Amino acid sequence: MDSKKNQNCGCSCCNTTSGDVLLGGEVGAKEITKPGEMTRSIFLKTLAASVLGVSTLAGTSAFAEAKKNSEMKIFKGTSGGMMIVDNANKELRISAIVTKDVTKPSVVDWGRRFQAFFGAKGGKMESFFIFTTDVSRTDINKSIQAIGVQSRRIIPFEEVAARTGLKPTTTIEDYLDGDPVIVTIRFEKNGDIVEAALEDFIQEKIIVEGKDVIKPYTPHFVYHGSGEALNFPSGCIVCPSDCNGGIITDNVLPLKTTVNYYKVNWDRMPPVGSIVEVVIKSIYGPHRLSSTKDGSK
Repeated sequence: MDSKKNQNCGCSCCNTTSGDVLLGGEVGAKEITKPGEMTRSIFLKTLAASVLGVSTLAGTSAFAEAKKNSEMKIFKGTSGGMMIVDNANKELRISAIVTKDVTKPSVVDWGRRFQAFFGAKGGKMESFFIFTTDVSRTDINKSIQAIGVQSRRIIPFEEVAARTGLKPTTTIEDYLDGDPVIVTIRFEKNGDIVEAALEDFIQEKIIVEGKDVIKPYTPHFVYHGSGEALNFPSGCIVCPSDCNGGIITDNVLPLKTTVNYYKVNWDRMPPVGSIVEVVIKSIYGPHRLSSTKDGSK
């Protein structure tokens, strides 16, 4: 084997440590997402010309079409917002406002948090959210179930202390669980309706051998429904840690294990105060097991 090639390939068989590979041989963190390095057009996906409008805004053509569609059900919020339950595509489309409280962790600086990035107005954790809806979390929770998304494990509050933290005794029962879901953000930009994953607006930082490493935010969102089942009025809907106070969570780590740091990337975010559409999608999509169906029957 060519020794020079072996030293430069960056794989586990080389003479470098895993830390060197992850850090790129540099000391400290290197923030790769900066203004000018990635334009919004690269990570935003164009869905349609704005003549259609966002479907959860009354008065748009998209909303008018939704009203006529028998496969869709519309819920109204407390102050003009709404949610469309699209049974055909197995997704919820929920209007929300971009909100920004700079005193809260992860909003403008690195911080640990278990409070949601997307939540409902009036909840105890409302000031932490960056996407806030006036649609009832109860209605959202029931509608997630209505499109076929199921919870698998709810952890009661009296078990939190015993199940928190990644340790040698950790088991699968220490994780909230349920059907995985996809969470995206849609909004109007420069005459188009665009969409990106929620995680595209968030940065994540981990500590490796005492050094800060900024990485892509890589959540695994699942529906568990605990906040509603346990009647906890946090308002949290989509949480960045495995927290039983909301209804959808990132369960990469066990219950309420807030090890990593997060920061909102406001260079990518829609303007504060603007209206967006938060989309919660079942990973099963509109056609379950469609590849196994016999078209001749």
